[in-house]
Amino acid sequence: MKIVDLPVEPREALGSAACRRLRRGGGIPIVLYGGGREGVNLSTTRDAFKEVFKAHTALVRLTSGDVAQTALVREVAWDTFGDYVEHLDLFRVEADDEVRVRVPFHFVGVAEGVSFGGETHYALKDVQVMAPVRDIPSELRIDVSGMNIGDAIHIGEYEFPEGVSPAAHADELIVQVKVPKVAVEPTEEEGEGEETADGDETADDDS
Repeated sequence: MKIVDLPVEPREALGSAACRRLRRGGGIPIVLYGGGREGVNLSTTRDAFKEVFKAHTALVRLTSGDVAQTALVREVAWDTFGDYVEHLDLFRVEADDEVRVRVPFHFVGVAEGVSFGGETHYALKDVQVMAPVRDIPSELRIDVSGMNIGDAIHIGEYEFPEGVSPAAHADELIVQVKVPKVAVEPTEEEGEGEETADGDETADDDS
């Protein structure tokens, strides 16, 4: 998984009022914890954190002057409307640390079954895995081009990279080519007795 540099600064002013002022100025409050050390209050900017989103990664290299620390993005708190990030929780990690992280699936190709009317159903967009920091993949690639109608791939059938193990259950569905839904035409019997627009029935009247 790609590691993105995230410039940070020590955050001296604490409390709700200080955090609100920081956010109004385009900043994000951060708490960095883990690694057997005390938590540290930091801050970054929204513009800087956008680069983390663009890279689709949960790993950042915190830079402050000549000091650098690799960290895992553990929690991202958004505002009520989802417009901007209000707070970040980061966890210190080293290259050999085993962590739990979500990794996206990357589907390539068009399923063969689509040409016969099948529909590709993508059940999972990502999966939680356990892996050493150095072995976390940026994505998990799945080629669906050989899948026909009725074919499916589950977690237990997918070959994860060496050192990476899924935290999801083995029978959880990743992708499937489903049988297309067929519209059922009403039979003549079902059509009998239907009402017309003015409320009269269309069935023959013997009277």
